[in-house]
Amino acid sequence: MTEIIVVANQKGGVGKTTTSINLAAALQKLGKNTLLIDLDSQGNATSATSPKNIEEQPTVYDVLMGLKDIKECLRI
Repeated sequence: MTEIIVVANQKGGVGKTTTSINLAAALQKLGKNTLLIDLDSQGNATSATSPKNIEEQPTVYDVLMGLKDIKECLRI
């Protein structure tokens, strides 16, 4: 069964990114397939979970602008 979990709050600095990263990691450790989508303009979840050459890879921005397919942006 697929479940969607959203961590959202209008206020900044309340731990949304930290919670999201740790929740995704914990679910993955339990053997669950996880997809963490970083829609924050600062991209901290992406930078915390991605390799160093992140500037060279397509992002969710490219998907939203219709420049790339979502499958091209997945990092496994």
